[in-house]
Amino acid sequence: MKKVMFVLLLAAAWGTTDQTVQAQVQATPAPAAARKIEPVDFGPELAAVTAQLKAKFDAGQTSKEDLADNQAAIQGLIMKHLKDGNREQLARLYLLDAHIYADGLTNTARAKAIWAQVVRDFPDTLAARGAAISLAKLGAKAAAEPGPNVPVGLEVGQRFPDFNETDIAGQPLSVATYRGRVTMIDFWATWCGPCRAEMPNVIATYNRYYAQGFNIIGVSLDNDRNAVLQFTQAQGMAWQQYFDGKGWHNKLATQYGVNRIPMDYLLDRHGVIIGKGLRGEELQQAVAKAVVEY
Repeated sequence: MKKVMFVLLLAAAWGTTDQTVQAQVQATPAPAAARKIEPVDFGPELAAVTAQLKAKFDAGQTSKEDLADNQAAIQGLIMKHLKDGNREQLARLYLLDAHIYADGLTNTARAKAIWAQVVRDFPDTLAARGAAISLAKLGAKAAAEPGPNVPVGLEVGQRFPDFNETDIAGQPLSVATYRGRVTMIDFWATWCGPCRAEMPNVIATYNRYYAQGFNIIGVSLDNDRNAVLQFTQAQGMAWQQYFDGKGWHNKLATQYGVNRIPMDYLLDRHGVIIGKGLRGEELQQAVAKAVVEY
């Protein structure tokens, strides 16, 4: 870079930039930080999982058990390419997942949440346009139908409704148990790509602020108990986990109206909601503030 600037300064002093100077400037390689890193194209992998899913639907194999391997394959690709993958192709993976819920498992609430996520997280893609259309159609269909009861008490400033359950290890579990500590109720699953991507930040926040009065209650929307135990042990997730093996029909997820994950509620030392849907640096900042102020 110093050589380039020196050449340009000489040219300026002479009042001209001749072809030799221009050639030297153009031949100087750009700094590594300035080079654009192209996203990874995983079109063949996307085409393969799409074809496999189409074959299942064409054969009428649309039960939860029939589609389990397809969902696992989709989530596996999302995890594999979440950080460096082609954005359009990533968004289409989410649409495949929404297709399973909307047309296979008839879980429109979950499909709606995925479509909304695509619109929010991949706004400049064709997939986002398709998701927006699906949302509009679903909204039009639901306009004339009575909506489900909306859980109350889940807004910032309200006390989080307590529960009394048993955790995955057979120990009593409730929000009241942690009264006096800043607590996060974290809804997640081992098969959820965004959950796994966010988990290192959650673990780091827990380890950093636990001694200052921060705690987490995990609510796993998994079906496989061993998968939860193996993952939490491998990651060093020392906090209690609620698990009932019912997936999206998880008792607490249903009770609190959770239709997308990761989803969390941050409670102050008195059990009052002071934040929700927190991720990344926003979560760390909220916890850092809460353990001091509340």
